Amino acid sequence: MAASGIEGCVTTTTTRLPSPLLLATLLFAALLSACGAARPGFDFEAERRTTATYAVGPGDVLQVRAWKNDALSQRVTVRPDGYVTLPLIGDVLVEGRTVDSISHDVVTRAAKFYTETPVVAVEVAELHSYRVYVMGEVTRPGEFTPKGQVTVLQAIALAGGFTRFAAPEKVVIVRRDAQGERRIPFAYEQVVEKGELRQNLPLQSNDTVVVP
Repeated sequence: MAASGIEGCVTTTTTRLPSPLLLATLLFAALLSACGAARPGFDFEAERRTTATYAVGPGDVLQVRAWKNDALSQRVTVRPDGYVTLPLIGDVLVEGRTVDSISHDVVTRAAKFYTETPVVAVEVAELHSYRVYVMGEVTRPGEFTPKGQVTVLQAIALAGGFTRFAAPEKVVIVRRDAQGERRIPFAYEQVVEKGELRQNLPLQSNDTVVVP
C-alpha cells in the first residue's frame, strides 16, 4: 500500500512539470517580446512626408515673383512675429508654412486688386531660421545652423561623429511639432551597414539628435 501511495505521488508530480517543448516555446515568445520592446515599429514614411517640404521661419528671406507685376514682386525678410509685408496685400503670416501655401495665399488676397488673377511663385532665397541640435556622445555637441536641410547622418557628421563611448544603435531624434513631442528611433548600423535609409530622415528645424 505504501509503495502504491508513493507511486501515485510521483505520477501526480510528473504530470505537472512543463514539457521541454512548452519551455522552449515560452522562452522563444519571451525573446520576441524583448526584441519588440527594444526596437518598436515606427512609421518612418509618415515622418518623411512631414519633412518633404520646408516650413518657413523668422529670419528667412523670401523671394516673391509675380509674373508681369513688378509691384508685387518683392524680396522680403520674415519678421520675428512670423509675418512679411507685401504691397497692397499688407501683412501675410508665413511662419510654419510651405512656399506653396504662401503662394496660394498671396494669389487669393491679390486677386481683388487686379483684373487678371496674378501668377505668383514664392521661394526661400536665404535660409536663416533652420537649426538642429546634436547632444550626447559626439565630438562637438551643440546647436548647428546649416544653410540647407540635413539628414540624421549629416547632423552627426556636423557634430564630429561619435565618441568611443557612444551607443550608435540607441540614437533617437526628439521632435516637437503640431503632432506633439515624440522620440524617433535611429539605428546607425542598420542604416550604414544594412542600407535601411528610410531611417535617415531629413531633420525638421529644432529637432534634437540624442546619442547615448
